[in-house]
Amino acid sequence: MRRVKRMLLPLCLLVLIHTSCSNERVVDQLHILTTLGFDKNKSGYTGTALYADLTQKGGKISLVQGKSNQIKLILNQMNNQSTKLIDIGKLKMIMFSKEVAQEGISHFLLTICKDPLISNYLFIAVTDESIASVSKGLKDKDRSSFPYYMIEQNMKTGNIPQSNLSTVLFDYYGEGRDFSVPYIHFNKNGETEIVGYGIFKDDRLKLFINSEEMILFKLLQGKFIQGDIPYTIRDEQGKRNALFSIQYGKGHQSVSKRKQETKVTYHLTLNGMVKEFPQGTQVEINESLVHLKKQLQTDLLKLLNKFKDEKVDPLGTGDLVRAHTRDWNEKQFYKEKYSNIKFDVDLNIQLTKSGIGE
Repeated sequence: MRRVKRMLLPLCLLVLIHTSCSNERVVDQLHILTTLGFDKNKSGYTGTALYADLTQKGGKISLVQGKSNQIKLILNQMNNQSTKLIDIGKLKMIMFSKEVAQEGISHFLLTICKDPLISNYLFIAVTDESIASVSKGLKDKDRSSFPYYMIEQNMKTGNIPQSNLSTVLFDYYGEGRDFSVPYIHFNKNGETEIVGYGIFKDDRLKLFINSEEMILFKLLQGKFIQGDIPYTIRDEQGKRNALFSIQYGKGHQSVSKRKQETKVTYHLTLNGMVKEFPQGTQVEINESLVHLKKQLQTDLLKLLNKFKDEKVDPLGTGDLVRAHTRDWNEKQFYKEKYSNIKFDVDLNIQLTKSGIGE
């Protein structure tokens, strides 16, 4: 299976970076799809696509649908219903219903990444709701309501880990790692919320982590470290709540071996400010960081062991161990050794500026 994946990887990477200069397209003669989603139905899949109708003032959101058991035929059906040519070259986001994601999405990714105009910054997401019904709720709204705007903004500034088509393909085709994507929810107003992350094994959705675990996952990735972490302070008056706002940080992993034991340690340095510090508490700010450090270490180790217990590896532990092991075998590692990996967290928390904010 992995051998086949490695053979397909160069093809996907080549078509992702290839661009065409000779294919002229007139915007007024196209419906440029920006969001594409897939639900399961009795005979195959229902595909729903959203685009901005530029003939309407403000470019209101419009939709088109197709049904088939093959992705290309779904796109053909959409084109047959449209007065203008359907174009996926500017696709920004692909959504999968939970049911589709649990059955496997590799054939969707392979079909779509063959298009030379598809961007490797395309977002992929999973939702437990009907994409068809949610899309109807977005119809005729301003194009600023496209869900990928919210995902993009939160990945840059919030608690959301980085993920796009490029990272998904890298983790899927690479050895010793599993891919992960945002798990989204649409509220009653049709607005998008990221409620957690979906972790895949091979190409199937295996595990859901909630929003509290999601920020921990982002810390363990060790890249683009930002976000807000609530923590509990204990004094004579009981438990009080505070917030540590991470402004920047860095992280890396190390592997150590002793006899038959392999230990992976996550080294994290977090720089930030304490916000919403409880008034009247007898605990000083620097002392409160001891509470934060203990809480974070416990929560991070809990999440690492959860991944291990569920037999998923979104952090690439297998790939990390492979770099320190001769004759490493992926199948053998996850069958016999992954469950015996010991995790540790080396955490350093530092205050910036005055150390406290409003």
